[in-house]
Amino acid sequence: MAVGSLRWEAWLSLQVGRRESGPVRENGGPVTQPIFSPAHFSTCRRSAFTLIELLLAIVIFSMILAAVNAVFFGAMKLRQKTADSATKAQPLELTLATLRRDLAGIVLPGTNFAGVLDSAAQIQGLTEQNVGTEIFTTSGVFRDNLPWAEIQKIAYVLRDPTNRLSSSGRDLVRIVKRNLLPAAEEQAEEQRLMSDVNRVDFSFYDGSSWRTSWNSTNELTTLPRAIKVEITLEPEPPAPGSRATTTSRLPIQMVVPIMLASVTNSTATNSTGGVL
Repeated sequence: MAVGSLRWEAWLSLQVGRRESGPVRENGGPVTQPIFSPAHFSTCRRSAFTLIELLLAIVIFSMILAAVNAVFFGAMKLRQKTADSATKAQPLELTLATLRRDLAGIVLPGTNFAGVLDSAAQIQGLTEQNVGTEIFTTSGVFRDNLPWAEIQKIAYVLRDPTNRLSSSGRDLVRIVKRNLLPAAEEQAEEQRLMSDVNRVDFSFYDGSSWRTSWNSTNELTTLPRAIKVEITLEPEPPAPGSRATTTSRLPIQMVVPIMLASVTNSTATNSTGGVL
């Protein structure tokens, strides 16, 4: 019995060792299993994505990219449209600000440095002569390298553009003359304010009605109570590739009150015949 029990224990230990170390050949060496066993393939199939899952992920990613692309390009178009509108409005805002400053600083006629307010003056510029509105104003800027004071002569005229292909209307030109006591011919400085202008109208309020012309030497008072400027622009051309026709634009109006006490041109005589 003792010998049989020993043999039984030896056989059990041998079986346990074989189970822990893997299959054993008959000569006692381990049996090597192939690397790509069926168990390995089953594990890979459980951890990888199927073709349907990949296609579904690609479709979802494409939809997200399309939505982001639409939002991005919509924002870019809105930014470009806003920039174009600001670029187009900048010359008009500069023109209105310049007109308001010149008209608000108008001076009383009657001195060597302040001539008459004339709505039909013959304006001699650098290149040609035009008929426009001429005023004397205190909108001049002091500069260290120039000897001129703040009073200057300003005229507004309309001229044909130098490049007719780029503009359908005319250019609004501001002619500035700083030297009010010239020894020879006056030196003029031309400033082109804006283009695509159809017409510019100045109206003058005398206290009861608006008038289309004014001359300080022929009026009862030297200055009007207010001056109105109306700028009519050319129709806006259609966008490239659009079938729409030109769009008319409303005129821009601005009223500037004259805060100076007007002087009457009429004279009165006393009982002795002298001029009061």
